[in-house]
Amino acid sequence: PHLLAFALVDELARRSDADELFRFAASGFRDFTRIAASSPEMWRDISLANREPLLAEIAAFRAQLDRVWAMVEAGDGAGLEAIFTAARTARRAWDARRNAAGGRVPEDGPREP
Repeated sequence: PHLLAFALVDELARRSDADELFRFAASGFRDFTRIAASSPEMWRDISLANREPLLAEIAAFRAQLDRVWAMVEAGDGAGLEAIFTAARTARRAWDARRNAAGGRVPEDGPREP
């Protein structure tokens, strides 16, 4: 999520209408991009120290974005809804496990939804 937050904020900030985009950004944008306000030097070092695993994660995310892009382009509402539903289910399951563990990730680690 850290690299995504930094990349999103940087991409938006480079646009000619950046001021307008940021003016209309609301709590979802704030929550997703909160990390981008943290130390660039620290995240640079963490990113470089974890280069190989990060590259694999970026490739996986890029592939998922390509799937979503293709669905939007094709007007595939059922495909988009399936991805959104699966993501909602996974997010709710994570939240339930976290809440059951008193707000922490359970000691046995994250689990599949």
